Amino acid sequence: MKKYQKRTIYISIAALAFFLVLSLLTKNWGFFLWSLLPIFIVLMTTFSTKFDK
Repeated sequence: MKKYQKRTIYISIAALAFFLVLSLLTKNWGFFLWSLLPIFIVLMTTFSTKFDK
């Protein structure tokens, strides 16, 4: 796994945790639910890139 892939995973987990805490505090699950798709797209883009050298 490349260095930037690990960094992307950590950032995505942190973002999900942030929106989960925000949703728990405000009792508005829209924050968490609307964050799932963009984070999923970022992770899929990260793992689907090809390295040409």
